[in-house]
Amino acid sequence: VFVFDGYANWDAEARIKVRVVTERAYHALFMHNMLIRPSLEELEEFGEPDFIIYNAGAFPANRFSNYMTSTTSVDVNLRSREMVILGTQYAGEMKKGVFSVMHYLMPKRGVLSLH
Repeated sequence: VFVFDGYANWDAEARIKVRVVTERAYHALFMHNMLIRPSLEELEEFGEPDFIIYNAGAFPANRFSNYMTSTTSVDVNLRSREMVILGTQYAGEMKKGVFSVMHYLMPKRGVLSLH
């Protein structure tokens, strides 16, 4: 298991803390490159993340569950601020999840979100 903590958004007033939990090293490395890496001091005070990504891409979703039509599932829960990825090795799903959450949260804080 690989865990990476980072920030989305360069503005310290508007950024969110993101934790990535993944089974593959390259997924953690991808997000290490995508997110803003905290300094050692920031990492010590990181605390609870604002958003967590659980990436178990090699594990297939149960396509026989209700409303499931394939072994791939990418789900974002804005209430619990979590993302779960099953059945896909595409690292870009994590990036898309962070962008989606930022596009949802930033206007609520009076910040224009751009991509």
